[in-house]
Amino acid sequence: MLTGADSILRGYGEDHRIVYCSGGVVATEAIPARAEAFFTDLRITDLHIRSARNNCYQCRVDRSPAAP
Repeated sequence: MLTGADSILRGYGEDHRIVYCSGGVVATEAIPARAEAFFTDLRITDLHIRSARNNCYQCRVDRSPAAP
C-alpha cells in the first residue's frame, strides 16, 4: 500500500463529506507533512488517501484525539 509515487489526499468533515478545497495530489513521501497541514483546518476530522493513478481508496487518517 502507498507504494506509488503520488497519492490523493482529501479532507472530510464531521458530516463525512469532502471539505472543499482540501484535496490534492501529494508525493507519497510528503503525506505525513501534508496531513499535518490539513489538520490545522478544524473543519477536517479525517483524511482519505487514494491512489493518484486510478483513484482507489487506500486508507483513512483520523485527527489525533489530542489535537484541537
